[in-house]
Amino acid sequence: MERMEKTNGKRRSGGQKRIRAAGLGCLLTALCVAAGCAGRGHAVKLSRSTVELTADDREAGNVGGGTDAAEGEEFQASYLNFSLELLRQSRSGQNVMVSPASVLLALEMTRCGADGETLSQMNETLYPGITPEQGREGAMALHAVLNGDTGVPDQVLTAADSVWIHTEDTFVPDENFLRTVAADYDAQIYGAPFDETTRSDINRWVEAKTNGQIRDILSEISRDAKVYLINAVSFDGEWEEPYKTSQVNDAVFRGANGSETTVSMMYSSESRYLSGDGVQGFVKPYKNGVSFVALLPDEGISLEEFLAGLDGETFLELLSDVEETEVETGLPKFENTMKIELADILSGMGMPEAFSEYNADFTGMGYCTDGRNLFISKVLHQTHICVDEQGTKAAAATVVETDAGGAAIMGETVILNRPFLYAIVENESGLPVFLGTVELL
Repeated sequence: MERMEKTNGKRRSGGQKRIRAAGLGCLLTALCVAAGCAGRGHAVKLSRSTVELTADDREAGNVGGGTDAAEGEEFQASYLNFSLELLRQSRSGQNVMVSPASVLLALEMTRCGADGETLSQMNETLYPGITPEQGREGAMALHAVLNGDTGVPDQVLTAADSVWIHTEDTFVPDENFLRTVAADYDAQIYGAPFDETTRSDINRWVEAKTNGQIRDILSEISRDAKVYLINAVSFDGEWEEPYKTSQVNDAVFRGANGSETTVSMMYSSESRYLSGDGVQGFVKPYKNGVSFVALLPDEGISLEEFLAGLDGETFLELLSDVEETEVETGLPKFENTMKIELADILSGMGMPEAFSEYNADFTGMGYCTDGRNLFISKVLHQTHICVDEQGTKAAAATVVETDAGGAAIMGETVILNRPFLYAIVENESGLPVFLGTVELL
């Protein structure tokens, strides 16, 4: 690729092929975003010719990716450090759940269009302790795992990506950027006029990709919005051994604020016990290669204190040092929905340049013909989880907006009757797709 040169404060390529605004309509097909758009012809996919993969792309390894990076401890620890910091920064004393997988994949697509200091800060924030290439390979492998490339039947974890481009505006998308996100993440690419109907189309796309769990993630479209980069993750898993009615009884949950609430506690005997310095927990498997992991800090140690000292390496050690023994468990039924704007959080985690109207460098994504600079204006993250006798349903979406019992058995006991940390972990990679805390019920 030719080196970029600065032109009017923006980088332009002397020879790199770009999609010209005037000719963008020629690259659109009459394919609508969802069935709800049929016949309206409003938002349309970019022509496959725009993002067609070449033999060179495939030979260069730009499609998919092996699982070695995802399984390697370096990427695991890096991903977990990012995940735990994201959770810590998102907590507000209430029940919180984030999908680090969704946030990472949405920002990884965005990173494909970053350059300069913006790129450096995103590298360090998304992939602490590893190289950007290791991070990219790990993200691609994680994406493959979420899309069923593991040989596991009846996939219960799914992920989808899309990029939406303002077609009736001054923004000119970079064709190489579009081809990259289409090749690496199978992103669906749409052109739309960014009006109220586009907002509805984006919301319907997210709702469809999360099986109806995430609705109306986008309340409005900024008048200066140029690109939306979206990831959606969905999970619908049945317990390997569902709870029976006789295993559900009332119990008292002591909240982080000292409150006491009567909850429906689901009791069972499990066989995988976790223990570490100041914490114990258990693993309860779902069908099809996913597990629920619960970690309960010892009495006298608050969840906040425990989280403050938890890093990726320690989390990995806890998961890898599972003790096969009988453990009596209690898991409260709970449901939670959370919506959070992550711009300030991610900026504080180390990537402020990406959110700077003047300093952000996303020239690899495209440019504005009127000279305005592209920057991230919002990172909307919404999650939902429901845990009951049959299993768990969970979903998350991330939108990056660029402007511009039975008889008692002797053994261990872990009753989650006070604040605890939980994760929904994909077994093969060992990575948590969802990570949350329960502090009040």
